[in-house]
Amino acid sequence: MHRRQLLWIAAILAAVAVLLAVSGGVRATVGGFRISARSPVGASAAALATVVAWWAMARRAKAANADLASIAATLEGHSAPVIGCIALMSGVVAAVFATNSAAGADASGYLSEAAQWASGHIFHREALAGTPGVTDPWLTAPLGWRPSPLVGLQSSTYPPGLPLLMAVPYALGGTTAAGFIVVMSAAVAVWATGVLAARIAGGAAGVMAAVAIAVSPILLFQSIQPMSDVPVTAAWMLTWVLLVPGSGRFFLAGTATALAVLIRPNLAPLAAVPLFLIGWHVRRIIVFSIPVALAGAVLLWLQWQWYGSPFRSGYGTADELFAIGNIGANATRYFWWLSTTSPVLLIAPLGLTMLWRQVATRVLAAFATLVVAAYLVYAVFDVWSYLRFLLPALAVAAVFTGGAIAIALRRLPVAWRLVGALIVALSLLAHGVSQARALDVFRLADQQRRVEQVADFISMTLPVDAVIISGEQSGSLRYYTGRSILRWDTASPESLASALVALGPSGVPVVVALDAWEREPFRAKFTGLARVSLEWPAAFEAGTSHRTHVWRLSDRDRFLGGERLLTDRRP
Repeated sequence: MHRRQLLWIAAILAAVAVLLAVSGGVRATVGGFRISARSPVGASAAALATVVAWWAMARRAKAANADLASIAATLEGHSAPVIGCIALMSGVVAAVFATNSAAGADASGYLSEAAQWASGHIFHREALAGTPGVTDPWLTAPLGWRPSPLVGLQSSTYPPGLPLLMAVPYALGGTTAAGFIVVMSAAVAVWATGVLAARIAGGAAGVMAAVAIAVSPILLFQSIQPMSDVPVTAAWMLTWVLLVPGSGRFFLAGTATALAVLIRPNLAPLAAVPLFLIGWHVRRIIVFSIPVALAGAVLLWLQWQWYGSPFRSGYGTADELFAIGNIGANATRYFWWLSTTSPVLLIAPLGLTMLWRQVATRVLAAFATLVVAAYLVYAVFDVWSYLRFLLPALAVAAVFTGGAIAIALRRLPVAWRLVGALIVALSLLAHGVSQARALDVFRLADQQRRVEQVADFISMTLPVDAVIISGEQSGSLRYYTGRSILRWDTASPESLASALVALGPSGVPVVVALDAWEREPFRAKFTGLARVSLEWPAAFEAGTSHRTHVWRLSDRDRFLGGERLLTDRRP
């Protein structure tokens, strides 16, 4: 083994040690194999031993400075393998901690739509449609779905891009296979960010940019869930990689942009921004625009079918979603979330200034600015994870951040550039992972497992025609169980009472499934409806830090009759 290879090995071992130290260790099961590594001591000792071995060999050859300078030069001129390894590790982390769960509105919405595409249908036919007493079509539409213009059918509220990507994997391997699209997207997003930075500002910039985006808590959080934020980031960054001078793959770039439009249609106007990199070359513009135009046509047609107008989305109209008055609240929130989770990205304006002379830099800056502007006027949310909306802009910010760091490193003596780069990379790793850990990113799979446990209980104990009253997990429970839903949060006391009366003669079992925080709002809303007073013990509950409960309406009379009811509790 050449002594310089020892430095690469030491760097990898040091990264592993930092990762174990700040994360508290890794414990996961992948493909039936349990992975467990808790203490950083072993990796730290191995890294130190490797450095000592290199130092002894280099000192004997009087080549320590030469070795450091050589590796720094290699990193600058041949960064592709390093960026590829960082991207690969990002994908591995996403796979290890993937929730593989349809818990919540977004995940269940994308997965259930993927299931519809896999079955060859674009609508869901509701079994309760036409039932006397169940007249409000919103009552039977779970989160992630809405009544379609056609009576008895429901349309997904989510854009078609990600579900279309998931459809074939879903048909082959279900939820886990569909979620693998997001895992691959994480690797692609990190790789494309690194490659783009390398082309604009050099190899060291590419490595720093890849590390900066890979360890950002928001990318880590979104890469383990079947949601669209990481795939749309991957599509946009791939667009830029395919267009940066020296590439010129215009049809492929147009295809990537088309995919980004299908995944996140509210950013569709930004499909014009890449034209500034293409220039006034008519043939190139046409080649790029063909797939984008086709995607736009498909999207307009689907929105016409699903929502009754080509210009209406599943989320509502522009007037319902956007308001100038949201700018202040959103700006404050996004800045605070970014400064606490990924503060290194705040030096992106410095890198932008240093790289301003390049056309690609100015175009990327315009794109990132427009992404941020689009979400400054969007609806206001209070949870840090909504920083995910800005992920395409944050990836561009990572490019500029990598450039700023690389330019600063070049001012060091040649022999110390590698040491400086390693210190920066390990610092980014330590901060990103520690923040992600504090935000419970790596516990998300455990938190969401309860929804599948609840679904299994319902599937095993209730017939297929049973009805579930639910809210937050309404989409998830229909996805897992196939049972019809009554949405308590869209129901009025009168509409829910009417539905229960209509279901009574048929003897259809009805259960209430609520997350713990929903119980009191539910009881307050239906305080005059005795059948759903939830004054009796739940039949089932599951969860760790988040709990979900199931009540059988048939248990109420047993409880009032003096029978002792037991709750099946699962961790």
